[in-house]
Amino acid sequence: MRRLPAPSLPGCLLACLLLAACDRAPAPAPAAAPSGQASPALAAPPTPVPAADPAQAVLDAGQRLTALHSFHAELDVLGAEQPVHSAMDFVAPDRVRLQTPAGTQTIIGDTMFLQAQGAIRQLPTPPGLMDQWRSPLPEGADASALQAEDLGRQTVDGVDTHHYRLRGATGERLEYWVDDQGLPRQVVRNGSANGRSYQLRLRYSRFNDPTLRIERP
Repeated sequence: MRRLPAPSLPGCLLACLLLAACDRAPAPAPAAAPSGQASPALAAPPTPVPAADPAQAVLDAGQRLTALHSFHAELDVLGAEQPVHSAMDFVAPDRVRLQTPAGTQTIIGDTMFLQAQGAIRQLPTPPGLMDQWRSPLPEGADASALQAEDLGRQTVDGVDTHHYRLRGATGERLEYWVDDQGLPRQVVRNGSANGRSYQLRLRYSRFNDPTLRIERP
């Protein structure tokens, strides 16, 4: 039987908690002078892909997502003391803009720019901070390690998708909605941590949008 590796608290939730904690730090120092951003070449648009084994389809969707030049994602966290909504823009190779309840945070390469109280503080970007935004599956997962099922067709935000469900040995569920280009449109993760149930919902859009840009603060 295929098993989903037992996960720890999801990285995207940890990212939100980390950013909130950083924003409670003392007032930051003034920012350096802003600089422009050259527009990189666009990646080729994805082409339609045939339906595949459910586990392989989910893994392939994550790989296609990481290969994109740019995309937008919306994250909702339910089950915490207060619901959390955040958004993320990604522009290859290494630019990220996070809209969190604490404000806007920008990541360029290995530097995080924390904006608070009218000033900007620069910190090293923790390794792997954005990994689960780009690939919600546990690191190193492969098709032979996943217990997956095909739940058929479903529409997400007006887009036709294939709905897949993955189950973990501890009862966690990870659901993927993959469009006809093999890209994830929605990912929902249900589980528990520290005795509390949670649900994470990621929705993806604006794949390879040439107007999506991230400037240094």
